[in-house]
Amino acid sequence: MPEGLSIAAIGMKGDMQRLATISQNLVNAATPGFKRDIAVGTSFSALVMGNGLFSAPVPASAVLPDLKPATLRFTGNALDVAIESAGFFEVRHEGQTFYTRQGNFAIDATGRLVTQAGHAVAGSSGDILLSTPKPVIDAQGNIVENGKPVAQLKLVRFSNPSLLQRSGDGLFLQGGAAIEPEGVSRVRQSHLEVSNVNTAAEMVRLIETMRHFEAGQKVIQMIDAMNERAISKLGEF
Repeated sequence: MPEGLSIAAIGMKGDMQRLATISQNLVNAATPGFKRDIAVGTSFSALVMGNGLFSAPVPASAVLPDLKPATLRFTGNALDVAIESAGFFEVRHEGQTFYTRQGNFAIDATGRLVTQAGHAVAGSSGDILLSTPKPVIDAQGNIVENGKPVAQLKLVRFSNPSLLQRSGDGLFLQGGAAIEPEGVSRVRQSHLEVSNVNTAAEMVRLIETMRHFEAGQKVIQMIDAMNERAISKLGEF
């Protein structure tokens, strides 16, 4: 493929990845505890070999989670819990352990505290069983019913949370992230952390990316027209 077409194709491929990421962020702008993704493209210098030609295959853009905490919103629901600082709730499903910032919990038919998707919320001693939808939860995650402690939320902090792997539905797998054994997180009952998606900023990125993609299309059309004229001229000889 001619170098000009390769350059345009690389740019458009990165734009498609960014558009998918921005769209996912916008769709989840109202999802409690959602962390936006950032598409990180490969630098121009990394694509060029020592002879000035583009390397192949072109590395794909990386998608990294933006784990900055967001604003806490009061809901009045006793089963809504927000983490005030860094950290994650541990949840379990079908033998796997996941981590999430989404604290809009519920109680299932067996009395277990679960996520909206039905995943069991982990306590320091296993599953959390409740007899009332209005327990008291203190800042350390201790859960009290009728004046008696019944469980404690298991809160986990990571020293390198950027290495967590997104698993969908607001969940993360541990991946290469290391757990801080002495990490301490605080929670606030009857609150939810809102999404950290800035809708206005994402819309600006969407428009910029669309314009960049359209510019790539025009470059390809221009090079194609030039090649067509060149072939036509050569045919006259």
